[in-house]
Amino acid sequence: MKSFIGTAIISIILFALHGNVFSGENQITEFHEPFGIDLDNSQKMLGNEDVQKANFLVDFSDYSGGSVDEWLKSKGFHFYQGAKNRKLIELSVHEGALIVKAQEPVRGFIFNDSVNLKEFSKVRIEWGINRYPKDASYERKKNNEALSVYVFFGYSKLSSGSFIMPGCRYFISLFLSKDDEINKPYLGRYYHKGGRFVCLGNPKPNETAISEFDLVRAFRAYFNDEVPVISGISLGIDTSSSGDGGKAAAFIKRIEFLN
Repeated sequence: MKSFIGTAIISIILFALHGNVFSGENQITEFHEPFGIDLDNSQKMLGNEDVQKANFLVDFSDYSGGSVDEWLKSKGFHFYQGAKNRKLIELSVHEGALIVKAQEPVRGFIFNDSVNLKEFSKVRIEWGINRYPKDASYERKKNNEALSVYVFFGYSKLSSGSFIMPGCRYFISLFLSKDDEINKPYLGRYYHKGGRFVCLGNPKPNETAISEFDLVRAFRAYFNDEVPVISGISLGIDTSSSGDGGKAAAFIKRIEFLN
């Protein structure tokens, strides 16, 4: 099963899931209602009424030394494309956060394909951007991100919309942007039936955001289908078409899937 998941994810990457070609009709505008997102540009203090049980947690604050790559592998992550090369994508840990730096135009992914989560409602991400990729904007059809979090659903493959592209599973990619519209789901070049890219906030550089996103409600609205299990997650870095030498930097502290 793990091999199947990994193959499907790699297929998505290799066949331009992050394609930079958009048409006007490829931007979905009819459903803008917030999906329970709670964004603050500083660390949010959660009261009792805000607390939900975490069914699955990826904690990047427990690093105790040694190789960052081996530490991530111990959590179930694997490296693909530019994420394999530390000259292209630098990984470090500072003050309880994983720091991801793109050193030049690059596209890389850090996958965890061992997830099989049946019960969930929202995802909560504690993260931020140190340096936005220059000129990156889904609104301006340059879909690059310093950091995104992909959530994959189910194991069935959906059509890519092109005979030259393989099918893939449902996914929602969540990202932070300097000025893209919050909660607006965008379509990529392919995989319109099962893929969306959603901006969760516009924090200033070096500020911490805690983003909550209702995956169940969003999935039903975007895809008009029953919500499958979460079958994988990935960190994505893409500055392949950004200015300023493709440099960007971001940090992430934790990813929680809530009941």
